[in-house]
Amino acid sequence: MTGSDTEPRQTPAEVQAEIDREQRRLAETLDELSEQARPANIAKRQIGKVKERGSRILDEARALVVGGGAVRVESHPVHPDEGSIVLKGDDRVVTTYQSRGRLPPEALILAAGVGTIIAVGVIGWAVHRKRK
Repeated sequence: MTGSDTEPRQTPAEVQAEIDREQRRLAETLDELSEQARPANIAKRQIGKVKERGSRILDEARALVVGGGAVRVESHPVHPDEGSIVLKGDDRVVTTYQSRGRLPPEALILAAGVGTIIAVGVIGWAVHRKRK
């Protein structure tokens, strides 16, 4: 064994500096995790997801009723980058839409008729229930 094999590769100051860097990195990661895990932040994320899904459903329903717009063809989750911290339910979904032609007038008339029948039925049920 020669003298160069027993010499340390890093000085104690370099080792201490590396330890300090890792401790700071770990502290920052823990701060990020605690921020993400706060109930208020979780609730905000969930509300945002509900709004996003609701608006997507509304857009699709509007496209079906009005006859324009687009129809969803496919949706699939996108996996986060390696090393990312993801809480359960934080996945992203990519949706593909396809443009479609307008609905024929007969379909619109049928939808309006069905809607009218349902509205009249609900009103009649409410009036009948109120009289009892």
